[in-house]
Amino acid sequence: MIFVKNRTFFSKIILLLNLALIALIALCYLLSNYHLEGLSSFSVLVIFLPVLLSFNFLFFIYWAIKLDTRFIFSFLVLLVYLDKPISFFQNEKIVTEPSGLQIMSYNVRLFNHYNWIKDNYTGNKIKTFVNNIEPDFIAIQEFHDDYKELMNKYKYSHVVLNEGNVGLAIFGNSKMINRGNVISSDKRKIAIYVDFIYQKDTLRLYNSHFKSYNINPLSFKPDKKTFKDVFKKTKSVYNIQNDECLILVDHMNKSPYPPILAVDLNNTTDSFVYKKINDLYFDSYVQKGFEFGATYGFSFLPIRIDYIFYSKLIKANSYQIHNVKFSDHKPISVFFNI
Repeated sequence: MIFVKNRTFFSKIILLLNLALIALIALCYLLSNYHLEGLSSFSVLVIFLPVLLSFNFLFFIYWAIKLDTRFIFSFLVLLVYLDKPISFFQNEKIVTEPSGLQIMSYNVRLFNHYNWIKDNYTGNKIKTFVNNIEPDFIAIQEFHDDYKELMNKYKYSHVVLNEGNVGLAIFGNSKMINRGNVISSDKRKIAIYVDFIYQKDTLRLYNSHFKSYNINPLSFKPDKKTFKDVFKKTKSVYNIQNDECLILVDHMNKSPYPPILAVDLNNTTDSFVYKKINDLYFDSYVQKGFEFGATYGFSFLPIRIDYIFYSKLIKANSYQIHNVKFSDHKPISVFFNI
């Protein structure tokens, strides 16, 4: 094979862009695998890793078509991520019929309290949807206490509010023999949990909502103040999420019963906090999900930030994502055979 040796000014510019992209991917790799407070201002980049990898692939194709040896830079990146699945797509999964204990996780965005969706009946539609699905337990993030009656079909509940009427909730028809909260170092309730008996086994269900980056790239302005604010917020959220993760994982590890965690992680599978949890517990989508599993539309990028993790002592038999649009999140259900 003959490779191009004469290199134009244009190709040198392309190479610089290629190397800059690879530097960003390398930064994402470090932030995904290590807690690096010194680089925390750049942690939001991890959310865009699939986009960065896609551009890297295009650079690889560009150099390869030109028979230019500079394809090697992008090729090495491809080798590193070759066995990495797309975070919101699975194939070759055996789909089983849903049966057993059904746990649903749903960020309801305050039941549309502030009318983000121009529909005055969103809350009632969520109620109808949940009643039709009939999960044994539903863990709700961004719960608004003004709408508690929407879940009146359930006999038992554990509702904890952080600010005003907003917080976390778990509803179920099996008796909750114990209820509790997981408290952060600054006294915030970062998770709640209930213990219940299912087919003579006692399980613990956690519900958590991690701190959000709350960043919309489409609203960015190309000025110094915007970038300074983004870096400052990103650094703060990165450290808060890490603290939340450490406290929650420690609490789960000490649970006397096999834990199940329903969580809006506000981060992707490329994040450090995801890997911290996934090292110890199964991700139900990875185990039983199939096809598209994106749970949140982040501007132009579909991402998976809602999860149900579970103890390796129990078994999931089915995963479902519900394609309803009553919130900015989609609800997910996992069926367990205990």
